[in-house]
Order: sequence, then structure tokens, then C-alpha cells
Amino acid sequence: MSKQFKFINTILGVIIGIVASAVYIMTAEPTVSWWDCGEYIATTSKMLVGHPPGAPTFQIIGRIFTLFAGDDPTKMAYCVNCMSAICSGLTIMFLYFTIVRLARKLIAKYGEMNLPRCIAVIGAGLVGAMAYCFSDTFWFSAVEGEVYAMSSFFTALVFWCILMWDEEYDNPKNNVNPNRWIVLIAYLVGLSIGVHLLNLLTLPAVVLIVYYKLNKEATGMGAVLTFAIISLFFAFFCPPLWMFLIWIFITIPLFVLCAKKGTFKSKAEWGVLLALGGSVVLLGIILWGIIPQVVNLAGKFDLFFVNSLHLPFNSGAIFFFLAIIALIAWGLWAGFKKNKPILLVGVFCFAFLLIGYSTFFTLVIRSNANPTIDENNPEDAVALLAYLNREQYGSNPLFFGQSYNTKVVGNKDGKPFYVKDKEAKRYVVSNSRKGEQPLYDHAGQMLFPRMWSSDKQGEYINWLNNRYNSDSPSDKENRRAMARGDLPNWQRNIKFMQTYQFGYMYWRYFMWNFAGRQNDLQGHGDYLNGNWVCGIPAIDKKMVGEQRNLPKAMERPNHNTYYLLPLLLGLIGLCFQVKKDTPNAFIVFMLFIMTGLAIAFYLNMYAFQPRERDYAFAASFYAFSIWIGFGVLGIYNLFEKLKSKSVQVAGAALTTVVCFAAVPCVMGAENWHGHDRSDRYTALAIAKNYLDSCEPNAILFTLGDNDTFPLWYVQEVEGYRTDVRVCNLSLLSTSWYVDQMKRKAYQSEPLPISMTWSQYKDGTRDVMYLEPAGSQFVDLNAIVDYIKDPQFDNTRALMFLNADKGYRSNGRPIPASFSLKVDKAKVLANGTVAPEDADKVVDRLEWNMRTDRVNPLAKAYIVMMDILATNNWERPIYYASTTGSEAYLGLEDYFQLEGFAYRLVPIRTPRGGGYELGRVGVERLYENLMNTYNDHSRVDLINNPNAKKNEQYPYLWGGFNDPKVYHCDDNVRLVSLIRQVHDRLARQLLRDGDTKRAEAILDQGNKVLPNEIFPYTTVMSNMGGYTQSNIFYMQDYFSLHTPSADQKGMDMANKIWDGYVELFNWYENADDRTLEIHRDDIHYDLMFLNYMLTNTKFPNNGLAPRYKELKFDKMADFYAKYINNSISNKLRQPDFDQQAVANDFQELHEVMTIARLSGNKAIADKVEQMANSQFDAMEAANPGMGSAYRNFFNSISRPDVEEAEETADTTPEGEK
Repeated sequence: MSKQFKFINTILGVIIGIVASAVYIMTAEPTVSWWDCGEYIATTSKMLVGHPPGAPTFQIIGRIFTLFAGDDPTKMAYCVNCMSAICSGLTIMFLYFTIVRLARKLIAKYGEMNLPRCIAVIGAGLVGAMAYCFSDTFWFSAVEGEVYAMSSFFTALVFWCILMWDEEYDNPKNNVNPNRWIVLIAYLVGLSIGVHLLNLLTLPAVVLIVYYKLNKEATGMGAVLTFAIISLFFAFFCPPLWMFLIWIFITIPLFVLCAKKGTFKSKAEWGVLLALGGSVVLLGIILWGIIPQVVNLAGKFDLFFVNSLHLPFNSGAIFFFLAIIALIAWGLWAGFKKNKPILLVGVFCFAFLLIGYSTFFTLVIRSNANPTIDENNPEDAVALLAYLNREQYGSNPLFFGQSYNTKVVGNKDGKPFYVKDKEAKRYVVSNSRKGEQPLYDHAGQMLFPRMWSSDKQGEYINWLNNRYNSDSPSDKENRRAMARGDLPNWQRNIKFMQTYQFGYMYWRYFMWNFAGRQNDLQGHGDYLNGNWVCGIPAIDKKMVGEQRNLPKAMERPNHNTYYLLPLLLGLIGLCFQVKKDTPNAFIVFMLFIMTGLAIAFYLNMYAFQPRERDYAFAASFYAFSIWIGFGVLGIYNLFEKLKSKSVQVAGAALTTVVCFAAVPCVMGAENWHGHDRSDRYTALAIAKNYLDSCEPNAILFTLGDNDTFPLWYVQEVEGYRTDVRVCNLSLLSTSWYVDQMKRKAYQSEPLPISMTWSQYKDGTRDVMYLEPAGSQFVDLNAIVDYIKDPQFDNTRALMFLNADKGYRSNGRPIPASFSLKVDKAKVLANGTVAPEDADKVVDRLEWNMRTDRVNPLAKAYIVMMDILATNNWERPIYYASTTGSEAYLGLEDYFQLEGFAYRLVPIRTPRGGGYELGRVGVERLYENLMNTYNDHSRVDLINNPNAKKNEQYPYLWGGFNDPKVYHCDDNVRLVSLIRQVHDRLARQLLRDGDTKRAEAILDQGNKVLPNEIFPYTTVMSNMGGYTQSNIFYMQDYFSLHTPSADQKGMDMANKIWDGYVELFNWYENADDRTLEIHRDDIHYDLMFLNYMLTNTKFPNNGLAPRYKELKFDKMADFYAKYINNSISNKLRQPDFDQQAVANDFQELHEVMTIARLSGNKAIADKVEQMANSQFDAMEAANPGMGSAYRNFFNSISRPDVEEAEETADTTPEGEK
């Protein structure tokens, strides 16, 4: 039976791995994706140097996979994505083998592996592995070129290896040392450091397995004792009530049990706790010792050898590594000579850990070649240490430190940073870092500070205010303390950790994977987005309101529900393993905790993160999937009580089938569409659209990951528009990035930066403070020349402020009011300005920054000022439209929209209302939107005019209008921008009298963003103000005054109205809690609808015949009462905000207007009576005020209600 079982088990494991890999390959993105994927694929394709702390192992293996792309670079991204898919498939295979091996260990304690038990064990492995295969977080990482899939593979492989050691230790093979598995684990851990540090967190589980194997006297009671002690200390990190409950119901009973069993007297049982503590120490030695200190010591040796002994660069590092090799050789010799197997294993582990870790040498080698992407420039051991320590990202306190409002009482010195001076042949200090680090008031520091970022003070307070939301004395006092600006006490500190860092940033993700997910929109602590749901109406309604039959205005495709089945099965498995095999249950538990809550504690995340972070906890969900598998065994165990073998066989088979159908099948069916990226090319399309917004040899300023990394990919991998220099402002504050910008890259010439390295090196001119602007318009060239003055060399902060006003100053006062000369002949000759706009060219650009306060400017903007001044209108300069005003240096009045980027032009266009910045470059923008942007598969004809064109892709913008494409949150964020770009061009064409092309561009926008995929009516919490953008768009059709445009406008109007009818019907059927949750959505729904009806000149009767389709009763009554109460509460305040009260009356008016339109006279009269009652009360309290507000209320514009009612009443029933 054993050999046959092993054969079947091996075949099934391989098949499961193949099936999982096939699923991931089928659903993998065919090209680049968002966030870090573009950078990883770009750096993998040419072995470039990506962001700290680097992923050289990922890059080396990924480079091998890119070879399968052959001569087609456009396939490289898919090859790297397939690497993630295969790594994920292998993870599932090893998870299956792990569950089976653990299950066999459990059964071996109680009997033999008979047929029904074999079926149950295989079923456990199948259900647990496939549940993880189809889990939300793991599947997301499996289909893109990111490090997390490979990191999960290393986690699964390491855990499986220690189980192989565990089995082989008891059943050794001839002439084979089972400790080879330990050495292999050390090597894998070293390799995994070159992927992600997450794999290190498997070490506690590994050490516990070793301890239990080596100490036969240790039992499950050692795990019980250890868990009791952990619960004793963990309770201190809980609110007082929970602390006592944990002590009373967990800690004390477990201690009592240990006392009864005599556990306290057993050294072997105490050894479990010591082994766990030792594993944590080992983890710390590797994480904070070996990883950084090997490089740190190599750097120090090199500094000594070069600067003191005057030897060549790298001689010290070479000597240091030779010394390590000699030390390892001596250790091996001593181990063999003195027959010390433990010493041998330790030395071999250390050696192979370093061999695996040595992949980082590739980064040093490649950095010395000065590649186009060379982040942090880690050319030597000194620079590599800063790279590994992620110094450019800063650090946050973990065990002791400041809170968000701790006072800074001074500054302290950091460690000086050295760079090579190749001419002097020595290392010189680039940045002394004197006084760079803040010194915090000791009284304001605390243990385990959870709210540490001063930049996030508002977010911390808002989060806690929403937690302390009752009228209890303690909650009121906590709110008052935060309002006073008191330092966080231990209670508030732990409250944030438990509710946000653990609850929201871990347990919420856990429930996504094993209960269900509300949608894929990023949550910010609200009820509407990013929460977990389960599909059970009573629970979902209690948690986040009604989730059934959501209208299209609220629907998201990644709304997944598993009815708690994976969670329940996992809990059954946990209980079963704890009961039957406590030691291994504790081992899996430590894997679960160390890769879950321990990571959440270590990351110390602030509120709110730029994106969801569930991928960081994938290994924890891996551990829980082991218990899902054991859930099958737990259910099968019920059949074990029946003596009939045939019944047991049937029970094992039935349990497997039912559990497989109820968990993996449900998860797979629910998650498929939300994880199928097989037809999505949108990130690639947007990247090309950014670049094609620019003229040849342009400079494009970007800011974030999503407007930079996909662009790096298309330039580095596909060789597309390499003439455009992408300049990321987040990186431009570092000297190494400025160095790279000053080098030629492919067909892009160096950026025009006049400052030398000594003038922009780190620690010099890092920040500049300027006076409030006052329209002085100081010449930018003069400012740049003054900044470069040698007197400011080695000065970190340039304080160009007025000392007479009490400011610190180290230079003459300079206002943040700038001017830049314009060479009119040049800008006309090089096409910066079209000939027909020659009369609009200004003599110089004049602009102000903030006028009400001091203006701080980081080094990136000092360098940008240098580029603007030095460029002198030679090269086109663009700003990505997604960066936001923080990147624009106040230049918005001189922007020209030419696509997905604004071009800097010497034509002043004062900012209008809404989202409109600058002017519109009509001809270029029209060509881009109508032709260039449509096909993502286009080739670069600017730099390769003879390149063979690809076949036209059938869908636009990489699949934005493809009904098969799942549009993630990152796509959705761009939808309003895409709509607005089309709308702006149409409006400009209309102003120019070009109605034909205006209508064509409006039509094109609707082709890219059809209502069937992106509904014209959406709630604010789903797609922001997209509904409002569509109403503007519809109005633009009517502004053309052509029969065809009127028809298209009415088509949009009817679709918008259909959306409102469906949405309002859903509101009418919702309970009060759901309406309360959607209160802000209702506010915007009414505002946008009222705007459409009061500000749109519909042709003929417009929508009037359809007004009574709108059900507006329960929702109107709910919202009117809310607004009425809001007015009453404001009026009770002595100095109430009059504008806020006016806004509330306007909202009441909107409710009344829409109620009348929909034929609900009772609600309309009720609302009007509410308003009149408020006016009367105000008049009585303050004569004249009530009548003023009444006049304002009655003056608010409204559609012709009487005409609408008359039209609606005479419409034949069949046409309604």
C-alpha cells in the first residue's frame, strides 16, 4: 500500500501543479501590468538595477524566461508573467505534498494508512491546495510579473524541505545524511533574500520541527505552555476588557492544564518555548546581522584598505570575502577533524546561505556598467549597504520611538555616506548627514509606537474618532484628548494597532480570501469599498449594508462570496489538528502567525496606504489552507467511528467530493472573472499614450509608480519612444538619479542640468525655502545661478527667507514668484507654438507659487528649475496629467493639453473652473485621440519609420471597450480622466466652430468608454465624479445643435436616466442602515441628477415623459430628515457656518424638486414644510435671517416642474 500510495500521491501532486500552472497561464496578463511590474520586467529583461532592496534572484530566473520570447520583445512581459504562474503552480504542488505529509504524520499516531484513510489524506491535500490555488490574494500575484509569486514558492519549498528532513531523519537512507535538507534550506533562504525577505519568517516553524524531532520527550503540552505564555503577553496589546477575557478564558485555563500535566517540571516542554525564542533570535541574526553586516563589514574593510592603506578600490572587500572563505574552510576542517556534526551542519548552512545571498553581486556588477535603470547606484559595498537598508525610503520605529505629535527638540547626526572619488583614488564623504536626523523629546516617546508618522496625524485621529464613536465617558475623553493634541496614550496606541494594523490591514484581507470580498476598490475604513463579505444576507447587511441585487451604478465584477465555507472548513481542520496532533498544529500556527500578524506588527503601517497590501500576507493564507485540507480529515473522522470499511471508503470519497465542490469550486467560480487578465493590455496602452503625447526628444516629468514603471517597460523592453526622457520627480531628489538623467539613454540626449555633482550631491541643496509669492516674478536663471553659488556647497537646507520676519535664513530672501524668458523666434521655429498662435506668445512666463505661506521645495524641484532655465525652450517639456498639482511647480497657466500629458508652452491661459488646466493643443490632441491612442499594438514610427506595422487590435486603448476585460481599480481610476480629455477637446472644437470634428471626438470617447462596460450612472463611492463627467459630456452633444448630436445626447440622457431609475429603485427597497451607509452616495446622486435636470437644455421634451419612472419615496424621506436634522444641529451652535446652512437648504431643495418631478407631491410638500418650519424658527430667533434664507431657497433654479408633470400625464401608457 505504501509504494502504491506514494506513486499515486506523486502523480496527483504533479497533476495538481500542472493544473494550477495552466489556470494561471490561461489567466495571466499578456503584457505589463500596473505598479512595480513594469519595473521588474524592465530590469529583468536587461539585468538592470531596480528599487531597493533589490530582487536579483527574481531577475536572474526571469531573464532565463525572457529568452523564450525569441526575437519578439513584446512577449517578454508574458514570459515573466508565466514565470510567476509556474512558480505559483509549483507552490500549489508543494502545498499538496505538505498537507499530505502532515496528514500522514497525524494518522501514523493512531493507526495504519488503510484505503479510506488514503482517500481522505489525498482529499485533504487536494481540497487545501486547490482552495489556496483559487484564493483571491495568491491568484492576483500569480498572473503578473511581481516577486510575490516566487516568494510564495520559496516559502512552500522550504516548509516542504523541512518535512522531508523530518521523515528522512527517522528513516535514513544508506550513505545519505538527512541534514542535507537543512543545508538546502539554508541555501534556499539565501536565494529567497534575492526575491523578498518574507521567506525568512518560515524559520520559527522550521526550528520547531527540528526541536520536536531531536527531543523525543517534548509533547503537545510544550506547545500548550508556549501558547499560554504568548497569550499572557499578547493580552497586554489588547483593550482592557479583551486583556482580562484572554487571561481568564485562555491563559489561566492553559496554565492550570499545564500544572495538572506536570508540564512546568519538564525541561523538554520548556524547550519548546526556548526553541521558539531561539528561532526568533536566528531570524534577527539573519535579518539584522548577516544580510546587512556582511556588506557593512565589506564596506568598512574597503574604506580602510583604500583610504588608509592606499590600495585599489574593492581590495578591502576582496580581502574580507577571502577571509570569510578561509573561516568557512577552517570550520569545515575542524568539523571533520574533530567529528563535530553540529558544527559541520552550521558551517555548511552559513556557507550555503552566503552562496544563495551572493546573487546580489549581480547588482554590483551591473551597476558598474551604468545601465539606464540603476536605482541607488550600488557600485560597491558601501553603496550596496544603503541599498539593502532601503535608506531612500526612510525608517519607522518598531520597539521604541516617537508618536505623530512628539516634539522635535533638536537634531542628531547620521552616519556619513561615502562615494568613490576616482580621480583621488579614495572614498570621500558625499553626505556628512550632520544634523539630518530629528531628535525627539524623550518624554513623548513610547514602547511599540504604532502612530508614528507626523504626516499622517489627521488620518490617525480620524480613524480613532470613528472607533471612539459612542457617548460613553471614555470615548468622549479620548476624542477630547485627540482634539487637544495630547500625545497618544497606551490605550489609543493599542487601539490603532488592533483595529487598523491588525484588523483592517490583516484580518480584513484574511476574510477576503476565506469569506468573500465586497469589491476591488481600495477601502479607506468606510462601509462601501474593500470590505469582506460572505454572501449570507444577514451577516453582510449587518457588516456593510445590503449587498444583494446591486444596481449597475454600484456593481463591481470582483464581488466574490464564498458563504464562509473555506473559513469554516479551515476552523474544523484547525480544531482537528490541535486535538489529534498538537505539536504540528502549533508549528502550522506559528507559520500562520509569523507570516500574518507578525508582519503586520513589523511593517507598522500608517493609515492609509497607497494601495492594498494583502500580497504581503500570502504565506499566512498558505498556512490556513493547510487547515482547510485538515478540515476534510476532521469531517472524515466522523466516519472512522463506523466499523464498516465500505462505509469509511464511501465517507472518505463523499467528504472529498463535497468539500471540493463547496470550497475550491466555489472559490474558483467566484474569482475567475476578477483574476482573468488574459485580454488586458490597458497598462501597456496607457504607457504608450503617455509617451505618444510627447513630441520627439521630449522631457516628460512623472511622479508615481503607475505613470513611470509601465513607461520604463515599453522603453526598455519594447524599445518604444526611447527618444522621450521620462524623469520621475520622486527620484529626482537623489543625486544618483540626477547623475543618470545627465547621461544619454538610447535616443534621448542628457537632460539640460547645469549643476555639477558637488552642487546636487546628497546632503547638499536637499531642500529650499522661499518667501511667499507676491508677483515679484524673479528671473529663474538668476535664481538658479544664486542657488549654485559656492557659498551653499555642503549646505543641506537653503533658507532664502527674511530674517526680519523671524525666519532662520542663510541667504538673501527670494519669493516663490518666478519668470522665465521666452525666445519667440525659437519657440515658433521648433514647433513649441503653432504659427497661428504666434500673437499669443508672451515675452516671459510669470507665475506665483503659494502666496500665503513659506514655500518649501525639495531637491527635485530645484533640479527642475535648473532644467527649465538651462533648456531655454530647446526640448519640449511635458508633465504627466496624472501627477497632480504637486508636480507642476505652479506652471498650470502655461500648460497645453496634447494627450495624457501637458506641454509647457509660452501662452498664458488662466485656469478656468473644474478640471481644466491650460489650453488645448487641438490638432495634436485630435490626432492622438482619434487615431494614435486607439491601438496599443502600434510600433514606434517616430524612431523607426520603416518598422513593420502590426495588425490592428480590435479593441481600443488596450481593451477598455472589450467586454471580456476585467477592469481593476487602477483602470477605473483613469476612466474619468479619459472622459475628460475627450470632453475638453470637444468643447474647444465647439468654441472653434468645428462641430463636425467635435461630434466625432465625442463619439470616439463613447466608443472607448461604452455604457455597457462603464455605466454612465455610477455612485460616487464607485467611480468618483464619473456621472457628472458624463452629464457634461451629454450636454456637449446638445451644444452642437445638430440632429445627429441631439439624438446621441438623448441616447446618453436616457441611459443616465435608466441608471438613476434602477439605482433609486434599489434605494427604495433598502433598509435604513443601508441608506445610512450610502448617505454620501445619495448626496451626490441627488446633486448630479438635479444639476442635469436644471442645467441641461434637452431637445423637445427631453426626459420629461419619463420623470414618473423615478421611485422617490423612502429614500427622499430618509435624506430629507437627515438634512433637516443637520440644519437644526448647526443652528444650535452660537456661531454657526451660514454657508454650510445654505448648502443644506440647497440639498433640501434638490430633494423637493426631484420629488415633484417624480410625481411624489406628498414628499415634496413635506420637504417644503420642513424648510418653512426652519425659516420660521430662524426668523423668530433672529429677525431677517429666516426671510433671507427663504428668499435664497425660493431663488434656487429648478426645471419647469408643472410642464414636466403635464407632459408626463399626457404620455400614453404604452410609451411610458
